[in-house]
Amino acid sequence: MNLSIWKILAIGGGGFFGALSRYIAATAIEAYVKHDQFPFGIAIVNIVGCFLIGLLAALFELKGWMNIELRMFIFVGFLGGFTTFSTFINDTFILGKEGEILSAMMNAGGQVIVGLLFVWCGYALAKLFA
Repeated sequence: MNLSIWKILAIGGGGFFGALSRYIAATAIEAYVKHDQFPFGIAIVNIVGCFLIGLLAALFELKGWMNIELRMFIFVGFLGGFTTFSTFINDTFILGKEGEILSAMMNAGGQVIVGLLFVWCGYALAKLFA
């Protein structure tokens, strides 16, 4: 594995900004929606992250415009810190543990299905402009 200091800094910096962005976005969404039975903040952050990863992956694939450090910053760092699979799973677990079985199933199924749809949308949009 070739992990240079620049790649390490790119991943760490991206992760910092991604995690901070996730917290700010999810908190703002939760404050706006004010719904206790469903984790809308994390769900929307994950869906936006899916769209962004699809869009940027297509742009990289089709245009090849990102160097490796920028890819590490965006994909591994920022989007890795921004999207929250572990938080998503924990939120789903808590919903189930608290007896909100339907909400837990909707959270798990909805984010996977909508996430896949948005990855495809991001990819398709990038291909239109490439």
